[in-house]
Amino acid sequence: MNDLKAMLPDWATQQAFLLENWQWLALLLLILACVILDKIVSYLVSRAIRKIYDRRGTELQRKELARLGRPFGLLAGAGLWLLAMPGIGVNPALFKILHVAGVVVASFAGIWASFRLIDMVAEYFRGLADKTETQLDDLLVPMLRKTLKVFVVGFGMVFIADNLNIDMASLLAGMGLGGLAFALAAKDMVANIFGSITVLADRPFKIGDWITVGDVDGTVEDIGLRTTKVRTFYNSLVTMPNANLTNSVIDNYGARRYRRIKTMIGVTYDTPPEKIEAFCEGIRELIRKHPYTRKDYFHVYFNAFAASSLEILLYCFVETPDWSTELREKHRLFVDIVRLAQRLGVEFAFPTQTIWMANEAAAAAAGLPGTQEEAHTLGRAEADEILKVSVGDGSTKPPPVSFS
Repeated sequence: MNDLKAMLPDWATQQAFLLENWQWLALLLLILACVILDKIVSYLVSRAIRKIYDRRGTELQRKELARLGRPFGLLAGAGLWLLAMPGIGVNPALFKILHVAGVVVASFAGIWASFRLIDMVAEYFRGLADKTETQLDDLLVPMLRKTLKVFVVGFGMVFIADNLNIDMASLLAGMGLGGLAFALAAKDMVANIFGSITVLADRPFKIGDWITVGDVDGTVEDIGLRTTKVRTFYNSLVTMPNANLTNSVIDNYGARRYRRIKTMIGVTYDTPPEKIEAFCEGIRELIRKHPYTRKDYFHVYFNAFAASSLEILLYCFVETPDWSTELREKHRLFVDIVRLAQRLGVEFAFPTQTIWMANEAAAAAAGLPGTQEEAHTLGRAEADEILKVSVGDGSTKPPPVSFS
């Protein structure tokens, strides 16, 4: 160093505010070199990332490329600063300040660069996960991304503290006094982490499923290390701790294979029995022929005498991938039922009341039974005639309902 100073002109070795002139000039040149290296490395890294994404068919804007390459350039510039600083020969007090500044910048740049690497690797594995049929890897990729970032930040903070000569042993020993309080404060976080593991292991739902948990009803958007986010049908975002999910009843509508249709069809009381039979069988045939209806299990039967209508139970299922398709197929089935009713001349009932004025003399003239015994005899005789038509002579029992 002394031989080098002897070769410099007198003005370069003159003292000027803590440093000699040549040292100030060397610092300026070093800063310029760091900036240039920052730009070069950022450009090269951005170009390499662009080629990687181009091969995968992913388009990136110029701003996104600059954002991805920026931390690597900053890390290279900070590394050059730390390597070249000892050669300038500044006084120990100032050197310590400049060295610590370089370490802090390099540490934050390293954390930032690590975040970018984690994002790129996670994006690659997310593409692989999208090609698989299992949903477990779709949940693991974002969770591992967040976990790795937490570890990177923790390691970076320890590295910075070590370079700042902070006694970590004393710090940890001091924290031991409040260890119990910290454990009590962190118990919810630990419970949520184990809740995340439980969600991954049991897989009660996946991203995109429609679930109901307590009062929360919506679509799962994200499953994180601590919380699960659900987008409600009011477009609000509900964040639920994963610890709560392990102790809650989760109703997963997205896991349904079949979606149920259950309704009562009311027809007027003056509908003849033959038309009721034809109408019910026509609805069954519609269910058999519709493309999305379940063919192996459905019920269409005259089910109740209501106050103002004869109620026909329609109970069937549709096999659809989502709610929108379910609504469309339900609409098509119901419209076809209305068309069937029009073709058969079956009228749908609505709440009405009819008042009949009784006339005992007219009833007696009509030949109605006069005694209770005569009424019972007439009732049994008419029932026998009806049964001969509906179930035969009673010698054989109708078999249970079966679906082909």
